[in-house]
Amino acid sequence: MLPEAAASRLSRRAGVTLWMALGTALLPAPGRAQYVITSEAGDSLTYEATTLRVMLDTARALYADLEQDPRVQYMIPVTRPNNVSETEPEPSYPWNVVTVVNDSMADVTNLPANLREADRAYYNYAVMRMRVVRTADPDVPCDSLLALEEEVVGSFADGWIVARTLFGGPAFAPLDEIAFAREAGLLRPMLAAMGDRQIGACAGEWAEANADRVAAYEAWRSARIPDPGAPDGEDGAGTADADPEPAGASSR
Repeated sequence: MLPEAAASRLSRRAGVTLWMALGTALLPAPGRAQYVITSEAGDSLTYEATTLRVMLDTARALYADLEQDPRVQYMIPVTRPNNVSETEPEPSYPWNVVTVVNDSMADVTNLPANLREADRAYYNYAVMRMRVVRTADPDVPCDSLLALEEEVVGSFADGWIVARTLFGGPAFAPLDEIAFAREAGLLRPMLAAMGDRQIGACAGEWAEANADRVAAYEAWRSARIPDPGAPDGEDGAGTADADPEPAGASSR
């Protein structure tokens, strides 16, 4: 009989193999299909099968790194009591879900119960954030720190897009917003405006130094992202006398 630790490792590796096989089976041949994510405001992002293949392959590689790197330890949820809601989205954002203890330990026990298809996105974030902790200079200026976090959150966005398009993940506007903000070139000011805890005091410092970019993000968000807490007709995307812009479509 295998020791408990060895059996656990074999079980996890079997899970990785099954996940990789399922991902390959779900992905169409290049050029045969397009996949679309549509916002509540009517904007859309269109992804070619070849783009999704790269995103999926990257997610599989990052998860394999999490599983197989002997330096890395990570904690996963035994149970999932926490559902997240669009009216209180803070517990869904990757910088709040994933806690990177150090360069080789991550706590992902707070994975949302109602966004299971998005697990790969949170794992992307965990691995990429550990790599930043492992290799980045802690004394970099705020703009460089924001750029690093932008890359890490971009990896989360790729995992989220794969979850939404290939694995039947439900729409969840606060996380869809990350993908749309990146496409609009506004992910960095979004992270500053939201006070991403991974960038600490640099969020306010960067926002003050780049007030025009934060204002551009807030105007974009007000026009396109409904406020789930606002009464009908009072959020920026659905006022009765608004003259909304035509829904745009971006192709990746």
